[in-house]
Amino acid sequence: MKSLFTRITGAVLTGVAAATLALSLSGCDKTERQTVINFSHTQAPNSVSDLAAQQFKKYVEEASNGKMRVEIFTNCGLSGGDLTKAIELTQTGNIDIHACAPANIANYDPRFYAFWLPFLFPTEDNLLKFCHSQKVKDEVNKWCNAIETENLGIHNAGSRQISNSKKEIKTPDDLIGMNIRVPGANVFISLYRTYFGANPTAMDFSEVYTSLQQGAIDGQENPIAVYASSKFDEVQKYVTLWDGVRDTTIWIMSSATLESLTDEEERIVRESADKALQWANDYLAESEGQIIADLKKKGVIFTELTEEEKNAFKEKCQGIYAEFEPSIGKDVIELFTKGYLED
Repeated sequence: MKSLFTRITGAVLTGVAAATLALSLSGCDKTERQTVINFSHTQAPNSVSDLAAQQFKKYVEEASNGKMRVEIFTNCGLSGGDLTKAIELTQTGNIDIHACAPANIANYDPRFYAFWLPFLFPTEDNLLKFCHSQKVKDEVNKWCNAIETENLGIHNAGSRQISNSKKEIKTPDDLIGMNIRVPGANVFISLYRTYFGANPTAMDFSEVYTSLQQGAIDGQENPIAVYASSKFDEVQKYVTLWDGVRDTTIWIMSSATLESLTDEEERIVRESADKALQWANDYLAESEGQIIADLKKKGVIFTELTEEEKNAFKEKCQGIYAEFEPSIGKDVIELFTKGYLED
């Protein structure tokens, strides 16, 4: 059964409910159709994910001379903000392409937790080699194929930094007893509870700003670009640059959608994705320093840790590798820690 991606020109999409309408259009003459790709991501408008999606839209529509159209949905708009539901909708083809943190997929395959193990990549260059590694791409694509999706690629999303409204955080002990929002992933819950002594609270990203504003949580952690685009500086003035998890964003496409495309459409999608993913890497490299400078002007207090101070956090949580090895797999951990360097 085909999903909502193929429509005649002028067909109107009204969220996921329109999927059933699109089914009746899948038999249209391919020379007369317009292919509409629904692109969902987890972040706010004008975030890195959103800007990269906009680049993808531009590339696809230009390369296809308007025969293909990309509709972008921010903040998991097609799944009501539910990160896990978004993966399910991508599996079924009700979302055509979804951009998210890879560990959002860990409920379907725990190997995706590997992306959020702390201190995997010593430098940003190591992370970029990882993102560009064909070995990594091929391996992760096997995992995606097993859940009826295709890995279009991975880009750097920036290091996840800790923000809070209480104090400067310079040592692991400074986190003891703090209520920190984390994504709904066991690896993050264990990292903050077991190794740092904090009180991790899992919640959907769409709820974070209000929870910070109301004081329901003391802090959260995300890349600086996400912190800025989400306007967390309005409710959190302390940020610690610890580089604990160098985050990535993966683009997965519904296998059903991919199979429905013509060879030319598939070529356009893949080439446009490659260009947009590289655009995201370049954008972060060029803009993150300016984002921090702009936030400092707004009164945000940045705590930049020395290598010795970062190592104190690293040593404190080294046990997490052994804890998650049974579910992630020793071979996967080895790939993430050194295999990409051999590509």
